[in-house]
Amino acid sequence: MDAVILYNIISLILIFVLIFALRIVSKSGLRKNQQLIIKGVATILIVCVIAFILFLDAIAVGLIGLVPN
Repeated sequence: MDAVILYNIISLILIFVLIFALRIVSKSGLRKNQQLIIKGVATILIVCVIAFILFLDAIAVGLIGLVPN
């Protein structure tokens, strides 16, 4: 359970860093195409991190697990 808590803390920090990067990119002087690509990649990473953490939490709680015979 300690590993799940550690993964949750690390992923929460990662999500905040990605959101901060999205704010910096939107205020930067990059071209619109570059901003769009960076925003798209960051958004995909945020969604994947959230899905990964929800999956690990579901395993830790017992919602997902081995199928009984």
